[in-house]
Amino acid sequence: MTQIPPLPRRRSFGCGVAATVVALVGIVPTAIVFVLAATADPNYGWLVFLTLPLEVLFGGIALVLGVIGLAFARADGGGYAWPVVGAVLGVVALLPAAAFLWGG
Repeated sequence: MTQIPPLPRRRSFGCGVAATVVALVGIVPTAIVFVLAATADPNYGWLVFLTLPLEVLFGGIALVLGVIGLAFARADGGGYAWPVVGAVLGVVALLPAAAFLWGG
């Protein structure tokens, strides 16, 4: 009887996909508010004050998950694509808050 080879570790893939989803959950509402304020009615702009804190929260979580995924990918010798995408989207989610705080 032959042994079944062990399944490859997918920790980096899971953390990377989770980071990407969490970052998109933070980015999409703010992007929708910017589109509505630019096209439909400028009075939608106040909704940024509701979506921006959520974007910062989810962006920070996504950045941490992406870095954890990168550490798992390094340890397992796996793929780096999803953790890098999640970490980059986490940084992108933090950019509007940084521009808002720094007056840019």
